[in-house]
Amino acid sequence: MKAFLAGYHPPKDLPRSLGGAALPHAGWMYSGQVAARTLSCFSRNSPEPETVVIFGTPHYAAALDHALYPGSEWETPMGNLTVDSACGEAILEAAGDLLRADARAHRHEHSIEVLMPMVKYFFPETAIVPILAFPETSAVALGNSAAGAVIRLERSAIFLASSDLTHYGPTFGLIPAGKGPEAKVWMENNDQRLIDSLYRGTGEEVLHEARTHLNACGAGALAALKGVMTVLGAPEGRLIEYATSFDAEPEPVFRQAVGYAGVVF
Repeated sequence: MKAFLAGYHPPKDLPRSLGGAALPHAGWMYSGQVAARTLSCFSRNSPEPETVVIFGTPHYAAALDHALYPGSEWETPMGNLTVDSACGEAILEAAGDLLRADARAHRHEHSIEVLMPMVKYFFPETAIVPILAFPETSAVALGNSAAGAVIRLERSAIFLASSDLTHYGPTFGLIPAGKGPEAKVWMENNDQRLIDSLYRGTGEEVLHEARTHLNACGAGALAALKGVMTVLGAPEGRLIEYATSFDAEPEPVFRQAVGYAGVVF
């Protein structure tokens, strides 16, 4: 973690208190710096939040609906995180048929797992509420419900969403600009469209952007986060850092890469 943060200082003009962030979830060698530097921006928040609600991305068929993790703890190499069961129950009740408790859906999913050690590092005493969110319009209502439940509980909380951006190249079946410098520019522009949508768009607009231009693998998580931020009155985001896997492993000719952005609200 120290290597990711070496020489980095969060922007001085950020608000003293932030409500949430969108983070990437690839292997740390690719997206770890973006995620860590974005989370470091919350060091300005004081005190440490009681709860971190994190929306993840279901990659596997084990998840059939938006799914809350109902366990009591989440193990990480940096120590276990306590699951905020009371907050989770309140979100379940508020969301109604939109959300179910399902540990099995989380069993092999990495989109939350890869960020949990960072959550433990930056918020060592906080509790968590992990939720997998599908890329459906109901994800926005899920975010609305989660925000409302946290407000009613009077929890101090932050909300995170886990998503990578464009998956460009033959491995991913997306090669509209071929290879080389033009392809790299195309991918970066495609990512910027999604980032712009996160800045000012609604959750529904984020979902539409992702469906239309294939520039987010966690559109449901992002839409849920936008739903939260609408309720909290903090709908506009700010980019902290952007990178691609090509930056970590450059090739002589650009052929494929995945995009990563850290956006705070």
